[in-house]
Amino acid sequence: MPRSLRDNSLLWLKACTRKLVYQLSRLLPRNPNKAVFGSYKELFSDNSKYLYKHWQQQQFIRCIWISANRDVINQLNQNKQETYYRWSLLGVYHALTAKYYFYNSYIGDINQWLAGGATKINLWHGSPMKKIEFDIDNGPMSEVFNPQGRIGWLKQSLLAHQQHVKPDLMLSPSPLVDSLFSSAFKLQASQLLRCGNPRTDYYRTETNQQLSPPQTQAHSTELAALRQQIQNRQYQQVILYAPSWRDSYQGDNPYRNAFDWAALSEHLQQHNQLFLLRLHPNEAALAQQFSDFANIINISAMEDVYGLLDSVDLLITDYSSLFIDVLPLNIPVSFYRFDNKHYQQNCRNMYDYVSSMAEIGPESLTFKELLIQLQPESINALASQYQQSYLTVKKMYWGESPASSFKALESWIKTRD
Repeated sequence: MPRSLRDNSLLWLKACTRKLVYQLSRLLPRNPNKAVFGSYKELFSDNSKYLYKHWQQQQFIRCIWISANRDVINQLNQNKQETYYRWSLLGVYHALTAKYYFYNSYIGDINQWLAGGATKINLWHGSPMKKIEFDIDNGPMSEVFNPQGRIGWLKQSLLAHQQHVKPDLMLSPSPLVDSLFSSAFKLQASQLLRCGNPRTDYYRTETNQQLSPPQTQAHSTELAALRQQIQNRQYQQVILYAPSWRDSYQGDNPYRNAFDWAALSEHLQQHNQLFLLRLHPNEAALAQQFSDFANIINISAMEDVYGLLDSVDLLITDYSSLFIDVLPLNIPVSFYRFDNKHYQQNCRNMYDYVSSMAEIGPESLTFKELLIQLQPESINALASQYQQSYLTVKKMYWGESPASSFKALESWIKTRD
């Protein structure tokens, strides 16, 4: 048998086996007092991380972290946090018997083979500007979520199994996000819980502010060192650059030509500014070649940035929903869309509402334009310059004052017991 045919046969055999095992896992009883958690890229990160840590502290429910990253597992176990390797006996057992799955992207964050019968809560990792999931109608991901014909749907339901498993519940802070998640994940209104997100709620919770941040030991050490450096150097301004994932680029590094890195470094040194470079986890390796410039620190390998946001004076992004997370913190935002035309043609279309959204910060299409925006006086002027539109967009995404995600989820679980 030719190798390509053999590999293709094995791919289909695995897909069919996974679907069968998933259905069989529905037959096992599940413990309503046990929840399993996981995150994309095997990280200890994002909403599931903060919910996991908060409930461990409050002892609301038995919380178990599942991962295939042994470094994360070892570090969490050293901190006396219950964690298991995905395919260990205990990892499999808990994935099969936990009532609740809490994840940031897909059930594969935990175990996509064994999630049948579990109540699946997708905490997601952002409020979308660009189209997501079943709303994607262009670019490479459209074939996964909107294939052509019945055969195409059957193929994707097998090969993209976890992407086609709908969650039982998602969190939404406002009517706008209700409409986006309902469409993108094909959910009913009853499957949306009106509240904030764990990653932003954690630092708003008085109890958690008094506790150490919910990091692995390595991340906690790195975070503390970076915060200490910021404090010691007394930078005039701290700038966070956190762009979205460019899923249409293959092999090329889109950030190489997007910046004149030497000129940026010179500008930062001249004005005593610090530039924190945070690429998407799917692109973290692309940031390594920009790590040696003065006043530029690559934090792409850090678990997340939420423990740093109180030190940030400006967020630069493009289509990433991180700008939505910083709205309640009143952090000025600047948009750098160096590949605007390419991105929308080859990556994702934007949701219709975006075209009429009030401008909360300046947009730059070239590095030269961006460098002007990085002048200290330009950054200082942003808060007053965009104050009204900033407040309007904050309300659009966050509503009046969303309830605590911790309390909302606890009430929701109690009603199901």
